[in-house]
Amino acid sequence: MSDRWLDVVVAIGVQHLWQSAVLLLLALLVFRLQRPSTQARSWMWLCVFLLAAVSPLAVLLPGDASTASAVTNASMATSASAAHAAAEAPVVAGEALPTRAMLAALQPVALLAWALGTLWGIGRLCTGWYRARRLRDTSRSSPYLERLVRGELPANAMVRVSAGIRSPMVVGLAYPCLLVPRALVAELSEAALRDVLRHEIAHVLRGDMWWSLVQHLLTAVYWWNPFLRLIASRLDLAREMACDAFAAGRGGEGRHYANSLLRSAEQALLLPNPPVLASGIFAGRAGLHQRIEGLLEMDKHVSPRGKPALLLFGLMLASSVTLTLAATPRMGTTNDVPESLHTADARLLVEAAGDGRLDDVQALLRRGVDIDAVVPGDGTALIAAAKAGDLPMMTLLLRKGADVDRPARGDGNPLIMAAMAGHQEAVALLLSFGASVDAIVPGDETALINAARGGHLQSVRSLVAYGADVNLGVRADFGQWRSPLNQARDRKVRDYLIARGAVAGNG
Repeated sequence: MSDRWLDVVVAIGVQHLWQSAVLLLLALLVFRLQRPSTQARSWMWLCVFLLAAVSPLAVLLPGDASTASAVTNASMATSASAAHAAAEAPVVAGEALPTRAMLAALQPVALLAWALGTLWGIGRLCTGWYRARRLRDTSRSSPYLERLVRGELPANAMVRVSAGIRSPMVVGLAYPCLLVPRALVAELSEAALRDVLRHEIAHVLRGDMWWSLVQHLLTAVYWWNPFLRLIASRLDLAREMACDAFAAGRGGEGRHYANSLLRSAEQALLLPNPPVLASGIFAGRAGLHQRIEGLLEMDKHVSPRGKPALLLFGLMLASSVTLTLAATPRMGTTNDVPESLHTADARLLVEAAGDGRLDDVQALLRRGVDIDAVVPGDGTALIAAAKAGDLPMMTLLLRKGADVDRPARGDGNPLIMAAMAGHQEAVALLLSFGASVDAIVPGDETALINAARGGHLQSVRSLVAYGADVNLGVRADFGQWRSPLNQARDRKVRDYLIARGAVAGNG
């Protein structure tokens, strides 16, 4: 994955975390202030869930060219800021690398964990689908149960009895199958069985199997987000309460259906269901108390506040969308210029700078190519010129406004590259233009460490003369401590560093 898309994925994760938290709090506030019907509440929670999952994708919306370019390297810039702060507050041997820089270095590991967790979740979904299919294939038809709900059962649905489950459920998408435990058929009365079947019919009529599949897929993708899981749990409860209300309405009395629900629960909750991809009347004990209370309120004729609740909920959604669009960084490309053209122009600029073609660089800059554009694997134009030690090219770029400290993952920054290559005059030029002498780029350490490792004594002298900390070290490669002294292999460089106060240390 390229640096750009690595940063985009990280941005989506960060945005998703805070946006889902805000949506959860707003939804809870709305439902506390207004009490919608059970049907409306279930669809509202579904809207909240979908918005929480989709709103982070606003990161991909196009912004202006400068914004897109700046945010593309947001993660790298954050690490660089931490490094600059570390340079101004010197770190001696034995002190740890700044926390933000360490987090930036762990970014690929976090993304790998995200991907593995998503694959695990999708794998569990596939296992659940297979088990649901097996349950359906091993179940038996039941004319008795079909007779109980004759005229109410959708044409594409069927009712069957299964010995492999403890709770009624619906499996299947295009052709749903209502599965009822054999034990319940033997123990419940006709009225209670009819109530149970009506609950499952409500799931079919609402299309809950499809929405449940979408919910499980998105939860598998964002498995690490506790706020989305809280929204999903409230969506599950609201969905069951909506189906309870449907079944109780068909029976004519909430108390009667509540009794059927409790009698079913006595048997259904004795043992857990196998994990299957299905919509069932009981997902567990959690929420059963609220469901019973909701059913009893039906008999009290407590009228839900429909229109005020919908208006308040609409206002909440509009506020959330507005906040999302205002606070989310835009990392997409502008509509007027294709991303491929931006990338091609940036690559041409970096190649021209590395080859010393002054006229071509000036022509590209006149065309509006971003002077600080980063090309993965090559860095910026100034980094390319610093690698080559091309003083005229570096002077041109710096006078045109190139960022003297712009980092690029894997290519350090201009000062680090010049020091690594031993271009002492290039080092001096960059320092004269205000380069941060102790800047840390995760994975590329500091300019002094690189100059010492390469045995470039003159570059080491220049850096120390400009105030480089001879004891500034970093942790890299799974905690390995690196400092100018322990990386120096040339005896003259080591003697010079020791003479300037460098001490041995292991961090």
